[in-house]
Amino acid sequence: MASSAHPDLWSDLSGFGSSDGSSDARAALLKVNAEMFVAAAARDRESIETFETLVLGFLPKTDAATRLELARILAPCPDTPASVLDYLARHSPGAVDIPRHHHPVSPSFRAKRLATPEGRLALAAQPNIDPETTHGLLVLRENAVEDVLAANSAVLPDTAAFAELLRRSHRRPTLAALLLDRADLPTTAQASLYLAASGERREAIRERVAASLAHRRVSLSFALAEQDLADISAASLKGDDRRMESILTALFGFPASTEWRLLEIGRHRLLALALNVLGVPRRDAVRIFLNLHPALSYPLSAIRTLVREMQDVPGPVALALIECILDVKTLSGEALA
Repeated sequence: MASSAHPDLWSDLSGFGSSDGSSDARAALLKVNAEMFVAAAARDRESIETFETLVLGFLPKTDAATRLELARILAPCPDTPASVLDYLARHSPGAVDIPRHHHPVSPSFRAKRLATPEGRLALAAQPNIDPETTHGLLVLRENAVEDVLAANSAVLPDTAAFAELLRRSHRRPTLAALLLDRADLPTTAQASLYLAASGERREAIRERVAASLAHRRVSLSFALAEQDLADISAASLKGDDRRMESILTALFGFPASTEWRLLEIGRHRLLALALNVLGVPRRDAVRIFLNLHPALSYPLSAIRTLVREMQDVPGPVALALIECILDVKTLSGEALA
């Protein structure tokens, strides 16, 4: 950012709000000041913030054509406030397609925005958001900010920030839904969000996982001992979900810290997937669903859903889904592509 000796460069904007000014005159004056801003040889922080405040105050009074023209003028300028460009992108068809100049978020800009809820939302939507800024947002654990970050394509799937959003989405279905809307999700990320997906999307995820598994060289099959099945059935008869999860963890060879959360609303399919992989006969599986908790079998459509999950998902695909959902690995070999 260049320094400036002219902090009052945009003072002509102060007359925008006069009631006797026509909309055409305001639009013309706004465009002139935008051109002056872009053409300025120097812009210091004070002049940029003044420009930002005044322009944001009067953009709602402009029409779509004016906003599009302003976007063309301001988008290439490295000092144009991101809040101005974001407003133009949201409220002017075509503005979103105009290439922006992406410049790093300055420490002063970051600190100012991190201090307020509105500022954090604006930061989360930045197309040039950096890891430090993302970390500063995520540590506060604000649902609204997480949602904006999840929809921000600048937060790439191979980053630590995205991995953290993915972990949090396992406890927040609305966040999971936003991540599922992204077009850049790798197979593992899609599989980890399987429980939050719609029926159509779950089918697509299963097909994608199956295609990925075709390239794996190692497979694993489970031979469930009679005593293991007896232990699972006994846990279900007592309604002991903790014992059930402990047995499953041992049978799959997962770390003791693995969190199944089988009875949590939205996660019941995970039990069906597990029983599928272990080769539990359908009749025994139905008894387990009936006994473990009423929510698994009422209404009748609930238990039918779980039975269909066992029938529709091939064992290897079910195992891969379980691993991704729980973020653990057994002896199933290579990671999904």
